[in-house]
Amino acid sequence: MQKQIQNRPAFTLIEVIMAVIIVVIVVTGAMEMQGKNQDMAFYISKRGSSELDNSLFLTQNAYRYDKDEKDAFELIRDEFEIKEMDSREALKKIVKKINITEEQEIPISLEENGPPLFMFYSSETLLKGEYPARYYNFRL
Repeated sequence: MQKQIQNRPAFTLIEVIMAVIIVVIVVTGAMEMQGKNQDMAFYISKRGSSELDNSLFLTQNAYRYDKDEKDAFELIRDEFEIKEMDSREALKKIVKKINITEEQEIPISLEENGPPLFMFYSSETLLKGEYPARYYNFRL
């Protein structure tokens, strides 16, 4: 008994080329997305680092320098004794322009337009640099 071999249809050249083109498009898209993800991760890392830098400018001394551009070392040198020259130089490279809005009174009452139970005060600190940031200050 001899078995008959069936002819299976093979892929044509056009089908193979189309499959390769589809694979290339998918791989290119995935590589582009990975590149964008790397860019976003770098931005988030730099932004997070900038937020740490900004914390150096949120001291009471910052209020003295409204509308001035100062470095972090100048702002904190009175509060901390920094002996290492490398640390001093690193802090001097962190420069921000400080803008502080005038403090506003905000009355708190139980009823709309009623007598205030107490007042609290709010101002805004705007730090301009590579990554600008805005902070709100509240006090009773």
